Amino acid sequence: MRSVRRLFIAALALAILAPTAFTAQSTEHAEKLKKLSLIKGKYSFIVLGDNRSGDGVYRNIIARAMERKPDFIVNVGDQIPDPGDGDDWDRFWELSKPITVPYFLTVGNHDVNSRKSEQIYQEQVDLPGNELYYRFRVGTASLFIVLDSYLTGEQKKITGDQYQWLKNTMNGAPEHIFVFLHHPLYGNKEQGSHYGRSVDQYPAERDRLQELFSTHGVDGVFAGHEHMYHRQKEGVVTHIITGGAGAPLYAKDEDGGFYHFIHVTVDGEKVSGEVVDSKGKVRDRFAL
Repeated sequence: MRSVRRLFIAALALAILAPTAFTAQSTEHAEKLKKLSLIKGKYSFIVLGDNRSGDGVYRNIIARAMERKPDFIVNVGDQIPDPGDGDDWDRFWELSKPITVPYFLTVGNHDVNSRKSEQIYQEQVDLPGNELYYRFRVGTASLFIVLDSYLTGEQKKITGDQYQWLKNTMNGAPEHIFVFLHHPLYGNKEQGSHYGRSVDQYPAERDRLQELFSTHGVDGVFAGHEHMYHRQKEGVVTHIITGGAGAPLYAKDEDGGFYHFIHVTVDGEKVSGEVVDSKGKVRDRFAL
């Protein structure tokens, strides 16, 4: 039996895959998930990432994030320091207890580095699909896609079965599409420490992915890996790096090297975001 701290994510997976399965979970969790799936109007969510090795910062970040009363949170990966380490996962779940809304996780290279650690990851979480990459909807007008950019044998690529699944998933997609993965498609050449060593390490596959996002009008692509904040637009698609939830920073404060999270609000056709630092100050605002 999974531990109590994982029941909420388990409930999330069951609710998305089979809405009639609410009776298998507690009434409290089921009601939260049902509310999320039935949202019709304005809603908001938090995006954060790369909290590993920074427990104090992460604790502060999620406290400030929850003050904003989001409907759910997405972590873009590197939740723990060492892939497959059970103690690290225990500490992550303990630190994450203040999060009382659905919490979606993304595979990062510090979470997984082998098939064994992939299996441990899948044992630690209960998410839709194969738990490594998956989708979920909010209401009827928003599709959320979480990809695995460190899949064993396909690191830093979205290819093979995952790419075909992505193409199929995006066919007939609703008004808003948001994509999340750990490794960015486009890095910051001047400030980033992983420029040319993320999804951009394989330009042909990266460009194919970007073309798919452009064709389907993806609102925003959120990534981590670079421990900083960076936003840029490629064609019609906005790419945002948000790797500032606790891991050591890679840039100067003025260049995006500050601890932060992103609060995104969707109100009909309008999508807006605020980048909030660990002191609660809004450091950037944008529209998607």
